[in-house]
Amino acid sequence: MDEIVLRFATRADTEAVTCLVAEAFAIYTPKIGKPPAPVFYDYGALIETGLVSVAIAGAEVLGMVYLYAQDGGTAMLDVLAVAEAAQGRGLARLLITRAEEQARRMGAQRIDVYTNVVMEGPLVLYPKLGFSETHRGESDGYQRVHFSKEL
Repeated sequence: MDEIVLRFATRADTEAVTCLVAEAFAIYTPKIGKPPAPVFYDYGALIETGLVSVAIAGAEVLGMVYLYAQDGGTAMLDVLAVAEAAQGRGLARLLITRAEEQARRMGAQRIDVYTNVVMEGPLVLYPKLGFSETHRGESDGYQRVHFSKEL
């Protein structure tokens, strides 16, 4: 496998990022009863904000993370996706570390993230990386588990 490079996404990555997110979240559609919210995002527009990072090997986008600033010194880790073929190699951890560094540069003292109650991987991963569950509840028609981490 080629060396993993983390960088900000460019317009040329739009199709790959959109396909990656659709693939990564497709396994949850039957469990949720509808596609997860990130499947509906306009990744071309998000990439234009300069807030989407990708993990690439060679020319292939294997993972992505989208983080943005909120009020009150908080950053929201809104989307994290890793290609099925690349899972289990530590890419999610690398992408979250990059998001934490980006959040610090934004001046954030905390990162918030949420996931659906049926997404077993993130429910295990976030606590392992120092995130604490803050609450659970329905939002936008999805049952979500919210986490937070002080930086």
